[in-house]
Amino acid sequence: MNKLIIAFALAALAAPALHAQESDAQKGTDASRLDNSAHNIDQNEARMRANLFNDLQRNDHLTAVNSLANLTKLRVKLAEAWQSLGLSAPAAKAVAAAYNPNFSLNSRRASLQGKTDAEIAAMIQSSLAKKDYLLANQTLIDFQTKRTRLGTDTSPDGMH
Repeated sequence: MNKLIIAFALAALAAPALHAQESDAQKGTDASRLDNSAHNIDQNEARMRANLFNDLQRNDHLTAVNSLANLTKLRVKLAEAWQSLGLSAPAAKAVAAAYNPNFSLNSRRASLQGKTDAEIAAMIQSSLAKKDYLLANQTLIDFQTKRTRLGTDTSPDGMH
């Protein structure tokens, strides 16, 4: 019986120690799971950032390709407009080739407000004579835009 009591006493003493070991092992497993979960979240975020960056690069490339195609088409139309105004085909192409779409946003523009067609024609001729093809192109575009608006007092950039 003494052996039985000693066995129960040892079991009673060993149970909390075993439970503590299991609990520590479980905590270690939980911590390991949390570490793995945090690592997976970090990896997923890194993948998402890389995919976003790749998408942005792809979109920038497509935008550049489309812009170049649109600029080419616009320059062809400008050359046709210059030819209709009397320039030779080579001269019209040379003037149109100088067109820069950023020019209208970033530089001086001739105001067409209150000007007659003859005055605008003189401004365009003066720009051509000075070989200021950027200004000549933009003035022609502004004039055509003004004409399509059928005499409204609004300039092409929306200003009065």
